[in-house]
Amino acid sequence: MSVEIINFEKNYEKETLKLFYRSVFYNRKEFEYARLPTWSHRYLLEDVSIQRLATINGKIVGSLGLIVYTGYINDKKQNIGFFVDNCILPEYTSKYDSIMSQLFQNVEHVAKTMKVNYILGWDYTRKVDSHNDFFCKMGYSHLDGINWFGGGTKPVLAFFEKGENISFIWRLALGLLNLKFQFRERRTRSLTKETIRPLKNTDISVAADLINRQNKLLAFSPKYSKDTLKKTMEKYHAKGWIVETKDTAIGVLITFLAPWSGWMYGRPEYTSKFTNFLINHPLEFAVDPEYAKQVAPHLLYTAMKSDINRRGYFMLVDVFDRRISWMTNAFFDIGADEIPYDFGTLLFKSFAEDSIELSHPVYVPTNLVISPYTGKYL
Repeated sequence: MSVEIINFEKNYEKETLKLFYRSVFYNRKEFEYARLPTWSHRYLLEDVSIQRLATINGKIVGSLGLIVYTGYINDKKQNIGFFVDNCILPEYTSKYDSIMSQLFQNVEHVAKTMKVNYILGWDYTRKVDSHNDFFCKMGYSHLDGINWFGGGTKPVLAFFEKGENISFIWRLALGLLNLKFQFRERRTRSLTKETIRPLKNTDISVAADLINRQNKLLAFSPKYSKDTLKKTMEKYHAKGWIVETKDTAIGVLITFLAPWSGWMYGRPEYTSKFTNFLINHPLEFAVDPEYAKQVAPHLLYTAMKSDINRRGYFMLVDVFDRRISWMTNAFFDIGADEIPYDFGTLLFKSFAEDSIELSHPVYVPTNLVISPYTGKYL
């Protein structure tokens, strides 16, 4: 078996998308993130990225990408690479180590020329465990507890492929689940002196300061100026809300949309009918510690509801280090689930001389773990 590593090109789009869906939905019935409008769209959004494909006799059998961003570790500015699309066709899983080692070696070699000092990546814990020996041989350490937390019952928008798949029973179940969120919201203590309103351009500087203070102790986190936060929001077509008390900003939530599929909606490449649907995700979520317990759940509820969604709760899903206790508690307070099949692991590798100890919570860029959607939808 001779494996050749090649650069992604536009003419590979259709075959690479098929590889992605066959890989991520293999032996997985639950939700998985989807790709709209194309496989390569996520890379086109970013300034610096690498996309590699593994081929055997001209057939695409595996992929690996790397998205480079600027983050901070011990208050030092670093180029950080976040690996994504570590996919392989199911029929080649017995060759996983051989194929993936060549993909990782190629990507890491290029990353070093870009002065990338750290490489991170996220995957489901059960997948990491099944390939633990491989990642250890490649020099990656791992950090468990980087889990998905999900609330809400209704997609922002659905795109049907060959018809609708969801059954009446599932619709009924989601309707009943909606009652849980109504019950939790009614039990949540009302805000008294605090007010929540949409984030405006004039709030961007204050929002950046809040986020930077929140993220300062989180390894791998970005640091925003007014301009970089504004450009980031524009890039992902993000929207946000701010919490104030006595004209002082005490919290901010900024969200973006991403496509998903799976479970009761059908699975691309595995069911005759399936649906891609849009879900809200926090891009940045920061609250003054003094007010976190009271206002954080209200920010999440605000993102889950709108004038066009009075009877339901839009799905709001995030992946983060569960050691960030105030954030974990906020999601639990709104009735969000932390389900074992969505438990995740952060993999990391350092090319720098100084070692890094991840005894404190870390920053996880949800916008890189999944593929943002930036098209028109309403």
